[in-house]
Formats: sequence, C-alpha cells, structure tokens
Amino acid sequence: MIDLFRSENVVVRSVPAVDLSRWVVTFDNYGIGHGFDRSGFGQEFLRQAGVSAIHVMGAREDWYQYPEMAAAMAAVRTATAGAERIMTYGSSMGGYAAIRFADAAGANVVLALSPQYSIDPQKMPSETRWLQDSQRIAWRPEIDGRIICGVRPVVVFDPLEDGDQVAKIQDDIDIWPIRLPYVSHPASTYLAETGLLKVLVLQTLSGEFNAVAFEGEARRRRGTSGFYLSNLATRQPAYRRKLAFDLAERAVNTPPSSPLAGLALARLLSAEGRHDDAIEKLERIVALTNRAPTYLVSYVDALVAAGRFEEARPHAREAVEALSHQAHLHAWEGALLKHLGEDRAAVEAVERAVALDPQVQYRRLLEAYRGGAEADDLSQRRAARWASRVLARIRPVMRGIRKA
Repeated sequence: MIDLFRSENVVVRSVPAVDLSRWVVTFDNYGIGHGFDRSGFGQEFLRQAGVSAIHVMGAREDWYQYPEMAAAMAAVRTATAGAERIMTYGSSMGGYAAIRFADAAGANVVLALSPQYSIDPQKMPSETRWLQDSQRIAWRPEIDGRIICGVRPVVVFDPLEDGDQVAKIQDDIDIWPIRLPYVSHPASTYLAETGLLKVLVLQTLSGEFNAVAFEGEARRRRGTSGFYLSNLATRQPAYRRKLAFDLAERAVNTPPSSPLAGLALARLLSAEGRHDDAIEKLERIVALTNRAPTYLVSYVDALVAAGRFEEARPHAREAVEALSHQAHLHAWEGALLKHLGEDRAAVEAVERAVALDPQVQYRRLLEAYRGGAEADDLSQRRAARWASRVLARIRPVMRGIRKA
C-alpha cells in the first residue's frame, strides 16, 4: 500500500494488483470510520478479486467538501495514467463522491449505490437523514454545485428512500438507473445478501454489465432475501398488519439468518403490545451483534414501550456513549430520563443535543424541560412524540453506518 496523497482531511491510498490495466477508485461511505488507520471502502474484496484499487479516504463524514480534493484527484489521475478502465465506486456518501469526482479522477466508468445529489438543506430541503452533518458542513460550490460528468453512471437505489436524490442527479446528467423498491438504504445490503454485489462491481468494471438484465435478476431474487422481506413488512400500513407479520416471519425463516430480519419482527410485536416476545427477540439480537448501537436503540425502544423505563436506562446510556457525536441520541436519552422523573439529567441530555446541533426542535424540547413542574405534563407529551420521531430518523442513518 502506498499513500499517493495525504493531508489532514484526505488520504489517497493505492493498493495495486498484478493487473494495472484496470483500476477501481473507491470513496468512503458514512460511518466507515474516522482517521486513516483503517481499510478503505471495499479494500479487502477488491484485493481478493485481484483488482488494482485506489481508496480515497476522508477524515470525517464531510461529503468530501475539502479544498484539497482537486490535488487528491490529480494524484489519482497520475497513478492510473494509461489504464484501459478506471471506475469510481462508492455507496451513499461514497456514491455521491463517485459521481461528483468521476471526471476529476479520469474515470470512464462510474458505479454509485444509493447516492445523494446533495445533503445541503438549501439544495435538498426534504433530506433529513444527515441533518446534523448537513448543517455543519461548509458546502463548496466547485464540488456540490451542478453535476458535470462525462460518463453515464450506473446507479442502484431504492426509489422509496432515495428517489428524490436520484431524480435531482438525473436533472443534471444521464444515468443507468437500477430501481429496487424496498431494498432500503444503502442498496449494498440487499445486493450483498443476494450475492449480486460482486457481480455488479466486476461486470461494471469489465464493461459486461447489462442494466436491464441485472435489474430483472435483482428483482427475481427478492423472495430469497430476509432483508428485503423485513423491509417490506415494516412498510405495510396498519390495516395490513397480518400481511406485515407474515412477511416478517418469512424474513426470519429465510436463510441466511439476519439480525435485520429479526429486528422487523420484534418491532411489529412491540407495536402490537406483545412486549415480552419483542424484548426476548431483541435481547438475542443485541447479544448476537455484540451490542451494536442500532440494535440497542431498538431494544431500549421496546423496553420503553413495555413501561420498563428503569431497565432501559443503562442500555440507552451505552448507545449514546457509542455514538456520542449524534445529537438526536442525546435528545432521545433525555426523553427517557424525563419519563424516569430525572428532570435535571433530562435537561443536561438535551443541552448536549443542542450543543451538537442547535436546531429548533431540540431548543423547543429544552425549553419545555426547563419549564419544570409547571410544564411537566406538556413536556412528557412532547418528549414521547419527539422520541418517536427521533427513533424513526436514526434508523436509516444507522443502516448507512452498518453497511459498506
């Protein structure tokens, strides 16, 4: 491995294989890790496949809004000069970069999984999944302006979750859209589970990729994916509760067994008031996933729904400590502490949320909590509603953190 470029914000790392005629240039997804003492996106897979790779690694989740990106991409072009195929590749935040930097990297192929056009609220006001990050990032017009891309990217996405973002991309450039409803964000989770991710990457790189045939095959494999079935289950309206349970049960019984599939069933059980069953399933999932924060959040949610607030407290604290930079988790913990009657601790939790992200919802919640006894009933109702909205918003973000 050789670092072709390094600054405090960006590292461009080369991992060449025997074949230097084809290169894949990857970009990090959200939550892959801070700093540079780690592997790049897709590094081990590409190494095992014998594909020469360059990994562009950002220091943080900044959507690559760095002044030195032009110099970083120049290093990529120099290293790949003379190659027959150069493909930029990324998922979610990395998909954004794969499209945005394709020309600068000298790419003649682009593969973007669940990409964004932008998360700048001025450009995409409907996008709230990364709201805290979007408000702190200094958006650079030379990077986040109108897309210019001389290549027609292959874009795989769930139109129910990322349709607005991809539509904006299509306003600027032509793409090969592969629409896979109910595979969630990022689409890489579904593709990996169904054995299609490797095929997609290698065929796109080689030039053998057929968009129509691939989309047909990806849709045909939906019934073999517990992840897909669980997403479909959670999308069912209340009047289709029986169908939702049937789909969730099928997801759990579809090999390979996945904690994500079990999570959908547990949530349905909790919503149905079958709290003991839901908590039992979530306890197993939390243990199997080595207490991953996203599953701890759902476990706490189920305990709260069952009225077991005191029992939920240490697990909530653990989830917050694991992701202490996420403002909405501090607000979520504050709601639980308010239920426990710990008014001072609840205020302090929401103060931490406001310090990280001073958006109006957190400030209003903080005002209600500071109101003390006179505003106690109102605070409780607001806390319950806000906790529910926070949990709904964190889950797609956490999916992005889980899956490369």
